[in-house]
Amino acid sequence: MHPQQDPKAQPPQPAQFPAAPGYQQNQFYGMPQIQQQYPQQAFPAAPPVALPPEPGAQPVDSALRLVIILMFVNLGLSVLTTVITLLLQESVIDYQLAHSHLSPDASPAELDLVRHALQVGLWTKLGATVLVAGLYIWRAYALRRGSRGAYIRLYYICIAGVLGIAYLIFAAQAPVWMRVEQGLQAAVLVVLLFAVSRKEVRYRFAKRRYS
Repeated sequence: MHPQQDPKAQPPQPAQFPAAPGYQQNQFYGMPQIQQQYPQQAFPAAPPVALPPEPGAQPVDSALRLVIILMFVNLGLSVLTTVITLLLQESVIDYQLAHSHLSPDASPAELDLVRHALQVGLWTKLGATVLVAGLYIWRAYALRRGSRGAYIRLYYICIAGVLGIAYLIFAAQAPVWMRVEQGLQAAVLVVLLFAVSRKEVRYRFAKRRYS
């Protein structure tokens, strides 16, 4: 049998512990609440971050100036060849026709057909020269603005130009004076490729990464 309890006795109360500094007992839910006892600290403002200047905002240095000058030297050689070819187009076509792979007993109709094809090819090259002249002016302006895409395209154009001119020279399908001009143009393109690959130019058009 259980001992009888006094009905007037009070039930045991839970142990009371002193509240930790900064806390206050919620009178409804018994949950601690944080009291603001200290003033909020003010942190110093972060220093301004200085980003590197954009490529277009940089002045044109000597390395980029050399690239643009070589571009226009190459363009000048192309225009000079175009003008001379226009003045001597019949002589150029006769030379190409004499060094073609026609049989000695070819008929006049075949000769006229080959001559017409050579004329079309010559005028196509002249039209391409005019187009390249416009692209060179636009590309030089894009390089001054710091366009990375124009820089990469110029790099590959130099490689393709050197290979293409080397093929034309060894194919010997043009007069000697034209091959001499093509050799000069190939030399300019090689120097231009070297100028484009310089460290100063590569750094100017490098891909920007901000951390």
